[in-house]
Order: sequence, then C-alpha cells, then structure tokens
Amino acid sequence: MSQSTNSLYLNPNAPIDERVQDLLGKMTLKEKVRQLDQYFGTSFMNKTHPHMITVMADDAEIVWPKVKELIGEEGIGCIHDLYGTADVNNALQRYAVEETRLGIPILFSEEALHGLLRPGFTVFPHAISMASTFNPGIVRQIGAGIAAETRSYGIHESFGPVLDIARDPRWGRVEETFGEDTYLTGRMGVAMIQGMQGDDLASDRTIIAEPKHFAVHGIPESGLNQSHATVGLNDVIAYHLPVFEDAFVEGGAINAMCAYNSIDGVPVASDASLLTDVLRGQWNMPGFVRSDLGAIARLQHAHQTAATDKEAIRQALEAGVDMQYYDYPNEHYQALIAEMIESGEISRETLDTAVGRVLKVKFMLGLFENPYTDPNLSKTVVRSKAHGQLALQAARESIVLLKNDQLLPLNKDVPSVAVIGPSADTARLGDYTPYIEGFKPVTLLDGIKKLVSPSTKVLYAKGTGILADELTAIPADCLFDDAGNNGLLGQYFNNPNCEGDPVLSRVDTGIRFNWVITKPDERIESFHFSVRWTGKLVPKTDFSGYIGTVSQDSMRLWLDGELIVDGWGSGHPATKQVPVELKAGESYAIRVEYWKDTNGVDVMLGWRSEKEDFQEAVRIASEADVAIVALGDSERTCGEGVDRSGLDLQPNQLELLQAIHATGTPVVLVLQNGRPVTLGWESRHIPAIVEAWYAGENGGDAIAEILFGDYNPAGRLPVSFPATLGQIPVHYNRRRGGQKQYMEGGNRPLYPFGHGLSYTTFEYGGLKLSETSIHADGTVDVSFDVTNTGSRDGDEVVQLYVSDLVSSVALPDKSLRHFRRIHLKAGETASVHFTLTSKDLRLLNRRLEWVVEPGEFRILVGSSSEHIRLTGDLTVTKEQ
Repeated sequence: MSQSTNSLYLNPNAPIDERVQDLLGKMTLKEKVRQLDQYFGTSFMNKTHPHMITVMADDAEIVWPKVKELIGEEGIGCIHDLYGTADVNNALQRYAVEETRLGIPILFSEEALHGLLRPGFTVFPHAISMASTFNPGIVRQIGAGIAAETRSYGIHESFGPVLDIARDPRWGRVEETFGEDTYLTGRMGVAMIQGMQGDDLASDRTIIAEPKHFAVHGIPESGLNQSHATVGLNDVIAYHLPVFEDAFVEGGAINAMCAYNSIDGVPVASDASLLTDVLRGQWNMPGFVRSDLGAIARLQHAHQTAATDKEAIRQALEAGVDMQYYDYPNEHYQALIAEMIESGEISRETLDTAVGRVLKVKFMLGLFENPYTDPNLSKTVVRSKAHGQLALQAARESIVLLKNDQLLPLNKDVPSVAVIGPSADTARLGDYTPYIEGFKPVTLLDGIKKLVSPSTKVLYAKGTGILADELTAIPADCLFDDAGNNGLLGQYFNNPNCEGDPVLSRVDTGIRFNWVITKPDERIESFHFSVRWTGKLVPKTDFSGYIGTVSQDSMRLWLDGELIVDGWGSGHPATKQVPVELKAGESYAIRVEYWKDTNGVDVMLGWRSEKEDFQEAVRIASEADVAIVALGDSERTCGEGVDRSGLDLQPNQLELLQAIHATGTPVVLVLQNGRPVTLGWESRHIPAIVEAWYAGENGGDAIAEILFGDYNPAGRLPVSFPATLGQIPVHYNRRRGGQKQYMEGGNRPLYPFGHGLSYTTFEYGGLKLSETSIHADGTVDVSFDVTNTGSRDGDEVVQLYVSDLVSSVALPDKSLRHFRRIHLKAGETASVHFTLTSKDLRLLNRRLEWVVEPGEFRILVGSSSEHIRLTGDLTVTKEQ
C-alpha cells in the first residue's frame, strides 16, 4: 500500500461520506470498476469440496500466483463461494490491504439463510419454520447466532433474509420465506436483520444483511421460479413493498439483492423506479444493490430486453444495480464498464455513485481499521452449546399440530411404536443447507428412541423414498479417473456441446451439484455451459439394480461405450435410470455429459441397488401399537428451482401411508416439507397430523418431545394449506369481490393462516377498546384476557386482525395487524394489550396514497385467521 497514512479516507474519525469521496478521488478507472465485481472464492484456492453446494475444504491452500493475477495492485470488491477459514480470509485480506495500491479491503460475502452454508456450522430451523414460531424474539436470537458464527470466520455479509411474500405454494422457494402475510413477514424480517446487524457493524459478532429478492419475487407466474409477476401496482405497493420498507427503514438493512423477475413487463434488474427511486430515494438504503445470480445477464438471455451484454450491464448499472453476481466473466464485465465510461455511454457520476456505495459498506464494517479476524474466535462461537439450545427451542416453537383426534400426546410407555417413512431416519433440513460434516443432525427416529421408556419396542422401516425409485449419488470410492484418483475427470466448456478445448479440467469426486445458486468456477459462464465427465466405475460389491442421471437440464450417460441415458435437449427427460448388473472389482467405462440449458438445480449421477422395504413397513405397522409415519420433501422435491405443478404428497408416499392406515394401527403423520401440501385424504383418515417443516439440526428431538408430550405445541401456519390445487391463490387475505364457491365445493383453505392446535385449551374474554371513535390520526388501545382452561401449561399465539368494513378500494375481509406468543400455566389468565395506530388502519387508495378513510372498522381477535374469538367495532371520523 503506497498511500500516505495521512489520507482522509484512512482517518477513522472522519465522517464516512467524506472518507468515501476522498478515496474515490484517488482511484483509477480500473480500481473503481474492480469494486463493482464479485469474485469466485475457489478461484484463489487449489481444492474444492465435491458436494452439492460448492464449499472450501479446510485443507485447501491459497494459490498465490492466482491471487496476484486476480487481485493485482488494483484490488477487488467482493469474494463469494470461498468459505475459507479465518486464516484463509485473513491471508487474502492482508494481500488486499498491504499489497494493493490503495489498500481497499475485500468484502467477504456468503449464504447464511438458516446458518452459514458451510459444513460444521449450526443448522437452525429454516425460514418457514422460524415464521411458524410467531416469535420475533427467537428469530432475532437466531439472526445474532448466525452472525456471530459467520463473522468468526472473517465473513462480513449474508445474502438474506428472504422477504418475498409467498402466495403460490407451487414455488419451490416457499421454504426460504416467512410465509404469505405482509405483517408477519415484516416483523420476522426486522427481527432477523436486527439480530444479524446488531448495534455495531464493526464488531466481531455482526454481519450485514442483504434482504432479497427485491421485489415481488414470491408470486411467480404459474409458480415457476424467476417468472413474471402478474400483479397490479396497488398490490405491489400495498402488500409486497411494505415488507422491504420495514427491513430498510425500521430494521436498518444495509444492502439489497435485486430479483430475477419482471413486474408488469419491466425486469427488476433494469427498473430504476424500484432500485433507485424507492430503495434509495424513499427509504434511504445506505449500501449497495447486488444482482441475484445472473439477473443482469437475464436481461439479455431471458427477458430479452437487452440485445447485448454491454446493453444489459448499462441498463442495470443505471437502474441502480451496483455489483454483479457471476453474470459475466470478471474481465469481460469490467472491460465493458470501462469502455462505456470512456465512450460516455455511462456517466462517471453513475460509476462513482455505485462505487461509493460499495466503499461505504466497507467503511461501515470498520474494515479499514480492523480488516482481520481473530482466528481463535470461532472456537468459542461456532456450534456453541447456546446455539444448539437455541436451534432446539426454535424447533420446538415452530412445529404446528394441524390435527389431533385425541391421539396425541403419546404415552412414553407404549409397548411398541413403528417409525416409518423416508424422513424417519433422515434429517430434512431444506435448501441452503451445507453438506453435513463433523456431526449428525438428530433424526425423528433418534429423538423417539431417546424419549420412550426402556421397555418400549421401537421398530423402523423406510418403506419408500421421497420419490419412487430414488437414486443416490455414486460415491467417490467407486469412481476413478485415468490416473487412478478417486473421481471422474470433469472438462468444463463455455458452450452447450462440450466442443473445443475445455475452459477448466479437474477431478470431481462425484457428480452431485446444484448450480442454481453458484457455478463451477469463475471462468465458467453462468448460462449454457457444458461438462463432460469421464473415468471408470468399479463397484466394491456385486451390484444388481439401476443406474442413471438426475437433472432438469440436459444430461446423457454412456456405460462401456453404450449410450444408456439420452436426456439431451427439449423433450428428452434427463432424470432416467436403467437396470444394470455389475460385478465387484470390474472396471466399467463411464462418460457423462451435461448442459445447463434450464436451471442447474440438481445434477447427479446415481444408482440404487435395493428395493425399498414397503411390505416390511406395513408388517411392522400392523404389529405396533402406534405408527409414526414421516413423509414430505427433500431437495429433490422442494427448494430453489424445484417448482411443482401439483401439491399432493408424492404418489409412493401416499400409497405407503394408505397401506399403513389399512392395518388398523393408529397413525400419526409427521410432515417435514418446505411448502404446503394438499392433504385431502390424509385429513379425512389420519387422526393426528404434525407439520414440522425443516426443523434444523435438533429437529428430531423437538418433534419427539411434541409427539410424547414433553413440549406443548403452539406453532402456527405462516402460509395457508389449500384444500385443492385449483384454489391457488388461497392466502387468507385475498381482496373481496369473488365468488366463494366452486362447483366442487368451497374456496376456504384446508388449514388456514395462523392455524395450530395445542394440548390445552384457551378462552378469550373481556375485549375492551380504549376508544370507540377516533380521528384518522388517533390511536386506540385494545385489551382482552386469555385464560388457559386446560390441564397443561402451554403457549397461545393471540392474533389481532382489522377489517375495514366499507372502503374506496376492494380490501381483504381481514388483515393481521398484531400478534403475540404468550405462555400460560394451567388455569392462568393473562391480560393482553395492543395499540392500534393509523398504520394499522390505513389503505392504499386509487391514487396510490396511504390514507386512513373515515368509516367503520371491526377489530377481530382470535387464535387463527378463521378462529376469531372476540370482535369489537371502531369508528374513524374525519380529522378536525
């Protein structure tokens, strides 16, 4: 670093804006453009981890020639997909601070939706589970826990939380959201952000939050990820934007990630009205906007609103997107921006504004004063006992009892219990979860074995997979390249047909990737790349079963020179398996080709050798006193890029459940899934149904505690469960005006927003309004009593809704405005108080203005959106 220490930008006592301007004045064009770019972390290292999410292994080493080549003397803006240790991050940071001309620190950013996306870190319940707690306090604690673990490894920022309003359950990313409601999502989002960012961004326990996906990403057309949002401007402003407004204005979120989709035909990545006028102009967001992975390039390749890559970059930069996310190769992206600056196609003011935002974030984090992380910090923070207990308590609070015909809680002294299903002995954790290393998440079977009496006989059978005939990835010790290394030689091409010389060649220890949230290497383009893997398959034992590929993209597979799977191009499914007989120790030539022509969500070479023990599951169920059947989702059926056209349980799972029910043994259905499912047959025939979502690494203990009564369930649904697929959208607060009946029946959800049962009972009474008539700018205090009238202690989630009885625009019948989770001992009464303000009574009128209209309002208090216990009327008069 050659700059004088007297430079204003190095003065920690100077105002940040002045430091930014001073530094901008010293930077060359190349140095500025570098700050707008994000680099692929593994580009600096010599080893990558071969699992579904690309992460760094702890024994990876820095390749210093690559560091000097990529960082050079100019520095870079951000590194992602590194997941290095604190020592690795410190070493790279030291190079940036000490070896570049201006010493601008690197921003390290990673994914951490429900725990840092790296093996060995605490896996908290997923976002949909957090929302089910209806407890912002515990969500704030989770945010703080995630931040502490993340910062201890020298990582400064996380891409999240997800604040999309999820109103189409076909969409695979429902699990990443806080549900369908604006108010609930806003409260949970603010809690998570405040937990992550804390009171001091420069501390060693906080990170920057980057809410996503701004905006209106949660209602994609046809439920397909990244699709157009068909929605009116009143809906956008009234229901989707307030969540982000809460995040930035109240929560203080620093950065934002722009969405892939278009709204009313305008792609968000080129929409200055959202990214500049609203985000900066109205809400004063202080940081920068990052493209979601490939969102800028989608202007060219998907939306086709830009003819060239240069035009796509120009549109995004001028709209307010400040940093790319693997949209284009680094050198190409930077060269095009520099070219447009020099030609006048983009103004220098636009460039300086974007660069200044990135620099401001680095100053806010205190990186110029304290760029390094204590390498010993993680030893006391990561997977601490407190975080494990927090994950367990959050799981307990999140689990929803959907139905209970007096079967639950179960007796721990039950003579025998059959634990059955694909999720009985597998922990379902949801997407954005790392490959688990160093610890074993608690499964439902584990939890049950811990809780039942020593005399209880616990029987187990898987019965079926999440999907029928499910493949598992072929392990590395059965794969070899030509040099005898475990794995296959992967050759990566920046074209669709594996043509010419590969851009990258490496040994991949298996084929199990998710390239929807990352890409193989910084040299590989985000779209339309291809891969050829070659090597040998050598089974350790005789194998009789099936081999095949799994992908929504194009794949094909050759075995001993014969093409056995041809899933190449449109209309040729790449998820396919064929029967094979393989001999132990014999060598079989393997060749696999892949082309990312859809989304890259799941890329696998797999096999299966054993028939699932369906009949064994039925047999043990018939012999047991009770059967607990664990069904639902996996990363194959839910998650980013995994959208569905139906919402029933997978046919093989329902078949298993029906066969077990037919034995006559009482059945408890435990769902571990990422989106609502249609449960028509299940709700009619199964006496007890538990929705556990993705309950985190200690979820098995939490579910077992609820099944056997050690914990009284009080989770509430943050998203409605439709009775049929055709009802969608079926969120509770649809606007008035439509018919309420189909030819086949009503249009109510099977299980509504806010629903959840308990092992005790609660009575509500004594509703009082401090005023029955107020002016439009007035407030009213609402109070009422809640009594636990049962024999067990438990939590109740009280919910207050407001109904504007006559309005100038069509409104929902009711909208959630307040909620509180309270604990009451058996027989105990609590007085609950809420204060209604003009924000609770407002509407967005025809001129798109927020107003409180004079008229009659109804206050509704209950335990769900449909189970209203108390009502009161309020009159709003014109202001004096």
